[in-house]
Amino acid sequence: MLTTQITTLTTIYRHVKAVLCVVIASASMSGINVMAAELSPLLATPVGEKEQRITDSGKLAVAAEEAGKTKYSDFPSAVELYSDDELNQLIGKNTHLKRVRADQCQLVADIKVRAELVKLPSYQFLWGDMLAWGVCVDKNAELGIYFMRAAARQGQPRALEQLGRYYVQGKFVQQDIERALPLFEQSAKLGFLPAKIQWAELLVRGYGSPYDYQTAYSYLYSTVTDDVNTHQKLALLLARLEHLMPEHVVIAAKNAVKYQ
Repeated sequence: MLTTQITTLTTIYRHVKAVLCVVIASASMSGINVMAAELSPLLATPVGEKEQRITDSGKLAVAAEEAGKTKYSDFPSAVELYSDDELNQLIGKNTHLKRVRADQCQLVADIKVRAELVKLPSYQFLWGDMLAWGVCVDKNAELGIYFMRAAARQGQPRALEQLGRYYVQGKFVQQDIERALPLFEQSAKLGFLPAKIQWAELLVRGYGSPYDYQTAYSYLYSTVTDDVNTHQKLALLLARLEHLMPEHVVIAAKNAVKYQ
């Protein structure tokens, strides 16, 4: 009798255990299915246009390399955003727009964010110049000048010089040479050579104040350049300024930079 009861209990225990295993397995599979359902939209999200271009160019590079036609470097897989120092060098050489074109306009969104939101002066100038000339974006001269002025207010030398040049030329703005003078002066004070030259050229033509001759002379006299044509231009401007200045003022202008 006792043996029969034990056998019955053992059978019931095995049935319950089997049922529990099925329930647990079903719950686990259900959880996995829910997780998969939650992740599927993320996994199905397409990559952005920029990322897709990078992927495509990488595939082209691999195919070309395997075919023995070219090197990977001919198909760059990504375009690095310019550092502030690199961008300032490009701006100083006036090759910034050329670089943006060479990079196939891939960094337009990044440039815009750094100009409009971060308000970096070098990127404000770049973005303004792109807008003014319609490089990789729809042309908008008014907005372009706005961002150039924003960069100039933060002391970006090229922005100061370029705005001054536009006022001299009457490009995008009404011609106003007197308004250009302080822009050239500030840019020259920051050491930007094209501004030094243009400020001095306007002074020897009779614009501005004679009180500025000594400062302009000092800026030119302290300039170091290995370019023969630039050196000759500086020498000519120095000679013309000397004719406009008393000898003791010329000596003072030279002494001001003697120990720099």
